[in-house]
Amino acid sequence: MEFSVVVPALNEESYIEECLRSISKQTLPRESYEIIVSDGASRDRTTEIARKYADKVIISERRGIWWGRNLGAKAAKGKYLVFIDADTRIKENYLETVQKHLDRGAVGLTAAYEVDGSGLKTRILGYMSCYCWWLSSKVGSTRLIGINLCVPREVFLKVGGFKNYALEDAVLDRELRKEGETCFLIKRLAVTSPRRLKAYGAAGLCRYYLELGLVDSGRIKRPYIKKYIKHQRYSPIR
Repeated sequence: MEFSVVVPALNEESYIEECLRSISKQTLPRESYEIIVSDGASRDRTTEIARKYADKVIISERRGIWWGRNLGAKAAKGKYLVFIDADTRIKENYLETVQKHLDRGAVGLTAAYEVDGSGLKTRILGYMSCYCWWLSSKVGSTRLIGINLCVPREVFLKVGGFKNYALEDAVLDRELRKEGETCFLIKRLAVTSPRRLKAYGAAGLCRYYLELGLVDSGRIKRPYIKKYIKHQRYSPIR
């Protein structure tokens, strides 16, 4: 089997059906990939919907997106692991396209994305952010993003999978770079929900990721700094 597509989920009944439907309609033969939903004991219809499309539905009382992804990967049989967030859909040629790069030896890959149903300003912001990630990858500083992330299963197991960090995908990104080439495809192959953008606004979302990046990098070490951190639940400072 070529691919195991892992979808972590928790109370995602509003989004997960479109996500799984997009995965099930890939141009690759269906027998060449499996779909695994790793659920954190949802209390809505998430698992009911998931069973209509997924080959495996794993339920765990332990929560955390890093844990859900690792649990799904543990059950995977594919040569390559693909992690897709439950509020994200992929284009029908996603797997076929990323396979070409993975077969050439890439140890990590993220494809550019669109923000679903957004206005002009948000679309421009999406284009600009993807273009920046792509330029960064061209100078040896690829940024892999958890909404769609691909990695050979053997390499994923070698580095120990996702860790319990504020930006778990950024930590995995750094570890994968030690193992070989990673890449950010400028071709937009994913469509993701704008729900976080709606919740925080553009400025708030920038602050959100800036704070998580500072926490993740270890640059916030003194307890008195914590009072200035808005998203305190992500901070290890007590």
